[in-house]
Amino acid sequence: MPQVNKFVMALLAFAVIGLASVSARADIIIATGNNPQPDENVLLNTGQTGTTIFGTTNQTQTSVRFTSNEAITSPAMGQARIQAVDGTLTQLTTDIPGFTFTSLILNIDAATAGSVTFTVTENNAQQTQGTFALGASGQNFFTITAINGQRISSVLFTTTVNMTVTNLDDVAQIRIGGVQPATAPIPEPTTMLLLGSGLAGVAARMRRRKGESE
Repeated sequence: MPQVNKFVMALLAFAVIGLASVSARADIIIATGNNPQPDENVLLNTGQTGTTIFGTTNQTQTSVRFTSNEAITSPAMGQARIQAVDGTLTQLTTDIPGFTFTSLILNIDAATAGSVTFTVTENNAQQTQGTFALGASGQNFFTITAINGQRISSVLFTTTVNMTVTNLDDVAQIRIGGVQPATAPIPEPTTMLLLGSGLAGVAARMRRRKGESE
């Protein structure tokens, strides 16, 4: 019987440790300003056009994907600058196929004042959103950072474009950091609860069988 009790306690301890490891969820911080991170510059080749174009990080030569709901283009060599073909950019998604990352810095050049909404998708499919004001000065830096072990799968920004609201000329000075191959997400707390309950049930059945055989 003592051996069975030890086994039961070990199973329950495993479940508790698993719950503790996922209950303290990591955070995503979306902040205004150019807040230096250990990032790489994203470079683009001139002449790309389409709803999807690619850049390359300047140190590790990692391919970064930019996707929009409209045709976009990279008008100049060197550090990434992305424009809409029609001159008014409404949305842009940044991701790295097969990889996740921990930070993204970009500068949104707005011709008129307005607002922008970021949607950050984490590697466990959870999302964080934030809406911020845009100035018409041409310098609207944003820094997006994952902390506490969290990782980012993609960053989408959207803005309303018309004669009185934001007109985005381009997105420039894009930097990305903490790039690593994507891995399976950590189970959510509900998954761990189910696992713990199942393990406890198995342990209880083992105890009953042990008692019946004695």
